[in-house]
Order: sequence, then C-alpha cells, then structure tokens
Amino acid sequence: MKPPSIAIVGAGLAGLACARRLRAAGLPVRVFDKGRAPGGRMSTRRGELAEFDHGAQYFTLRDPAFAAAVEAAAGLGQVARWTPRWPGGEQESRDLWVGVPGMAALPATLAEGLDVALATPVAALARKAGGWRLMGSERQELGAATLVVLAMPAPQAAALAAPWSPLARRAEAVAMAPCWAAMVAFEQPLEVPFDADWSDDPVLPWLARNTSKPGRAGPDAWVLHAAPGWSRERLESPALEVQVALVEHFERRAGRPLPAIVAASVHRWRYARVEAPLGEPFLADWDTGLAC
Repeated sequence: MKPPSIAIVGAGLAGLACARRLRAAGLPVRVFDKGRAPGGRMSTRRGELAEFDHGAQYFTLRDPAFAAAVEAAAGLGQVARWTPRWPGGEQESRDLWVGVPGMAALPATLAEGLDVALATPVAALARKAGGWRLMGSERQELGAATLVVLAMPAPQAAALAAPWSPLARRAEAVAMAPCWAAMVAFEQPLEVPFDADWSDDPVLPWLARNTSKPGRAGPDAWVLHAAPGWSRERLESPALEVQVALVEHFERRAGRPLPAIVAASVHRWRYARVEAPLGEPFLADWDTGLAC
C-alpha cells in the first residue's frame, strides 16, 4: 500500500521537527515556506555593517528529544549557550541557547536533507480526490498531498483551513500578540552594565546586546522588542516613526546618551507570541486530512 504523502506549510522549528519525524517514519514529506531561508521567527537580519537576531532571542531545553538534537548541533558548533550579564548581576543562572553564528543556524541544520521549497508562499488549499492541492498567490498549483500540516501562526492557519475544516474555528480562538522589533548598532560600545534585560516596561520590555552572543562579530548591536500593547496600537504606523520612538525610549532606559548610530532598522512581527493558548499540542481533522 502506498504511504500517504504529506505537505507541511511552514519551515519554522515546528514544521521542520514535524518533517524530520515523518521522514524518519518512512513517509514522503515536502515543506513549503514563503521565506528565503528556513526558520520563521528564528531568523537573523544581515546588513552591510551589522547583524541582528531580530526574532526569537534564545531557546531553552525542556523536551528530551529537542535537547538531544541541540546537543548534537552543539557538537558541530552550530549552537552554544548564551550567558549575558543581567541588570541584577546574574550571568549563569539561566540556561539559554542560541544558534551560531546566528539564530537561523539551528533551523538551517534541521532542514538539511529535507525537501524544502523556499520562497514559495501557499495562498490557498483546494480539495482533490484523496487529498489536497496547494495553491500559490496566482492560483497556480504548487503541489499535492494526501495530508497537510499547517505549521504556522494560528491566525494564518485558520485562514487556510477556513473553507474546509472546523479546525479553523479552533485556531481562530488562539490570540496572538504582535511585536515591533528595532535593531540598532553603534560606532562605539554602549557602556551599560548589562547585555540583556526583561522588565515590565510598557514600551520596551526586552533589550539584548546581540554581540554578547557567541559567534557574533561587528559593531555593538542591540535588538529592542516592543511590548504587545504598544506594538498593537502602532501596528500600521510608519516604520521610521516606530524606529525613532523605540530608539529614543532605549536611550531613556540606558540612562545615558547613545553612541553614534551606524545602522538602524525595524521589523514588524505581526504574530510574535501566543497570548491565549488552547492547551493542546496540535489540532487534527482526520476526516479531511488537515492538521495544525
């Protein structure tokens, strides 16, 4: 009997881990992603002068299978522990890991050997006899599969599933918060006694010196993540306006004038963090062969 073919939409960590597990079970699987590289929010912005991990800042090891994969990657120099200085003087009390030389290194490793179609956005699904057709933005067929896994933020999964499955209503119940991320690099190091800080600041709760992470080079580079409420209120604001506001607030948080800026930009993560999880690891509609 021919095994079912499986299409996974989304090449973030969840999609890649799912693909590797299915391939290990002997099932044919293909991954589609709209990005130019795998990783989703585990990404690195590379400019002429500086690099920034502007999405996920680090990861932790809680699942034994994931921990084993990370240990193997560490042995190859693709991930390492990050021990930033915190405002309270802590340095090694938190077990934080990062990709080397950027956060995208781990998903790139997980994608090795998989059939991954990059720069290939899936705009719609269509039913076919015995399965699904995956359609592009111009209604062209990108591929076909018996089963489809939507490994993407819940609102995006709901939009693709809506015409076909009751999973859409479940996915729509997952509230997600946006995040504006500012990236700024300085001509000289910013003289503050910390490399990272979580706080309850209503504008800028997360600050991180990107160049304090293992394997990073270049000028003193910082990533600034805005608060969910602040980001939601300014979701459609001009990028430059957001950039100026976050850098000015960063200066107030630093408590001193910032050095000369050599590079700066912002990125809007429309779906950055789950605010209201369902409490289930995944959803599956076995009648239609759709999961998310």
